[in-house]
Amino acid sequence: MEAPGDVVVSQLFDHQKAALGWLVHREESCDLPPFWEEDEDGGFQNVLTNQKTDERPPPLKGGIFADDMGLGKTLTLLSLIGMSKARNVGGKKARGVKRRKVEGAEESRTTLVVCPPSVFSSWVTQLEEHTKVGSLKTYLYHGERTKEKKELLKHDIVITSYSTLGQEFEQENSPVKDIEWFRVILDEAHVIKNSAARQTKAVIALNAERRWVVTGTPIQNSSFDLYPLMAFLRFQPFSIKSYWQSLIQLPLERKNNGTGLARLQSLLGAISLRRTKETEGGSKSMVSIPRKTVLACYIDLSAEEREYYDQMELEGKNKLREFGDKDSILRNYSTVLYFILRLRQLCNDVALCPLDIKSWLPGSGSSLEDVSKNPELLKKLASLVDDGDDFECPICLSPPVKTIITSCTHIYCQTCIMKILKSSSSRCPICRRSLCKEDLFIAPEVKHPDEDSSVNLDRPLSSKVQALLKLLRRAAKEDPSSKSVVFSQFRKMLILLEGPLKAAGFNILRLDGSMSAKKRSEVIQKFGRIGPDTPTVLLASLKAAGAGVNLTVASTVYLFDPWWNPGVEEQAMDRVHRIGQTKEVKVVRLIVKDSIEERMLELQERKRELISGAFGRKKGGKEYKEIRVEELQMMMGMK
Repeated sequence: MEAPGDVVVSQLFDHQKAALGWLVHREESCDLPPFWEEDEDGGFQNVLTNQKTDERPPPLKGGIFADDMGLGKTLTLLSLIGMSKARNVGGKKARGVKRRKVEGAEESRTTLVVCPPSVFSSWVTQLEEHTKVGSLKTYLYHGERTKEKKELLKHDIVITSYSTLGQEFEQENSPVKDIEWFRVILDEAHVIKNSAARQTKAVIALNAERRWVVTGTPIQNSSFDLYPLMAFLRFQPFSIKSYWQSLIQLPLERKNNGTGLARLQSLLGAISLRRTKETEGGSKSMVSIPRKTVLACYIDLSAEEREYYDQMELEGKNKLREFGDKDSILRNYSTVLYFILRLRQLCNDVALCPLDIKSWLPGSGSSLEDVSKNPELLKKLASLVDDGDDFECPICLSPPVKTIITSCTHIYCQTCIMKILKSSSSRCPICRRSLCKEDLFIAPEVKHPDEDSSVNLDRPLSSKVQALLKLLRRAAKEDPSSKSVVFSQFRKMLILLEGPLKAAGFNILRLDGSMSAKKRSEVIQKFGRIGPDTPTVLLASLKAAGAGVNLTVASTVYLFDPWWNPGVEEQAMDRVHRIGQTKEVKVVRLIVKDSIEERMLELQERKRELISGAFGRKKGGKEYKEIRVEELQMMMGMK
């Protein structure tokens, strides 16, 4: 299907036209939802659950748009929004649509787009580049925002974030909750993989007939990541947790049982569109994007670095042995994470860690009294949260907001853990220890100075920084105009890299999570400029430059440290390797030999197999707890 010319000015690629046709068909089709059939006597039956009804089940208007990252999903979605606007102008309504009478519903053609704040700029840029000026009126519902429904309904597109919806979920006067939206699009929808998180509940509760889930990585850890997506799509019976468990999850976890997998595949086949950049066998590319090669550069630590590293690893292993059984390991989860974090930082640069080894250890956390009376421990755990850009609250799976540390030394967002305390369980979700309000401590806020003046430039460069400089110099020699992106999870590491790179003559920019959305888009714009004296190296945190950011002006990606989750790394690479890229893309992973980093690559490989092979089958149905402990032991080199 062609894009509506009065709204979209760009030519769609063939695969985008095919996707647009599929999206429009799904929205306007009056077919029975998947797995429902009409029987002889005019009733309807669900072939999976044998449920019967005389009333025709409503069609499922929406689905999962899961094309690989970098294939231009945003432009395809803008074309879809443009189609319904164009049809509305002609006064034509989609067939067979019954509308609930909600204020503003009749004339509303407003699409609500929900995405992480880092993706706002991508939607705005795509609107500017691909649509006629003023053809799609857009409102950013974030920060300072209207409380008037009428105001929002004047626009074709309202863009908001998952966290904004989460904040407003329990507020009385939220216009977003009251409106019957024409369409809701969840961009980067894997954000809602935790069904217990408040923002997930807020998204599921939105009113709309047309519902789209958009993500290049629908499964990141296990097939259970798909359940919240089904709940949002209201795809019955899979939107009901007990049915999802009995029809998909349990059969998948039983060994040698193809039923769960077959069901999962037919379910995804019925409601999702997924194309990857390479067709099967990697022979032919679906769009003409130049090749991507991924290489690993292995680095030896210096004698001094190795000494620090080995000492830290030994301390960690001893601690883990001390904890003994898996329940005890989980109770002391944050202590183990602390070691893992420090080992990862030592691979990057000793300067990321305080040098008195004893001061690194967060205490065993075995005695409640000690913890609550130990402000030093709280400070250390706060620094742990600050150091790890990738530290997430285990309840909402987002970086903690108003960080709370429990007396059992686990870290959560204040709202998440308070909600648990109000519920009947009132136990720590990780170690199941009883908690009350007195067991919660607010972590001291860590201020982010924009520049870190305390970095000593005279100190010797770490082995990994030296390796990066060598690679960057070689690339600049081959092509002085080529641009590179260096990804690291540690904000402090990005700051540490600035000095040596500037001293080596590189024109650099930094993009990290502490910047406002406005500042981020300024940095991306500056990096996009071409010509003499323009920046050639972007130092970026994965969180800030992960989702929805377009960096095709660069052709080399350096992953300074590996990430737990292969999906997140793929996202980082695909900021550069996507439509619009004209050069071959080279991705270089910097990995320290004989270290936790090699073990992280192994863990990534396991997760990849889990996702592609059995579409999320767990090994022999092991419990989550067991797998998590096994991963912790593996990271410390004990498995």
